[in-house]
Amino acid sequence: MTNVSNIGSADLAHLLGKARDAASSGPNGMSTGEKLAVALILDRPDWLAAMSCTIAEAMERVGPDWLRLIPMVARQFGREHHDAAYAAAEKARQAKLAQFVAQQGADDEMDFAATLVTYGDAPGYRDVHFTFDLEPVGDEPSPTIRARIRFRPEDGEQIVRHITGVHRFAWDRSGGRPIDAKPDEQRPRWIDSA
Repeated sequence: MTNVSNIGSADLAHLLGKARDAASSGPNGMSTGEKLAVALILDRPDWLAAMSCTIAEAMERVGPDWLRLIPMVARQFGREHHDAAYAAAEKARQAKLAQFVAQQGADDEMDFAATLVTYGDAPGYRDVHFTFDLEPVGDEPSPTIRARIRFRPEDGEQIVRHITGVHRFAWDRSGGRPIDAKPDEQRPRWIDSA
């Protein structure tokens, strides 16, 4: 195999196109050099093994010009793959949400039972976000919706005050235990220090 010289943006686009093709339908119909390059780009040692080629041999056979481009092409392909997966997941999520809202009625207030999945913030800023799995409350089986909810800084104090007040009242009521407390559950310290 002869090495290609004067590699430029056209060669970058060529290798990226071959990587896309190979990712969707395998390295069929490509030259040996292209097959070796896409196996390296897509991190497919099984394709190299099928060609009886080691990684070191593949690196030597694609030549220094293409070898120099392989990391750039792999990064670009990875970004595209990630972006496409995210877009597909977002589209599916939007369709699921639209279907759910259509079933419930857009003007109806929806009641959910929420399970906290994760939370986060941006250091130095006052807004926080929580990710919940939302289960619609009702008789009809409905899909779980994962929702990320951002709270505005001006709402933070009111939310904390309300949650703390609800917990304090439940623990301070006659009998000293919330109705929904587990048998071995103890009064949490945070409700008295907040």
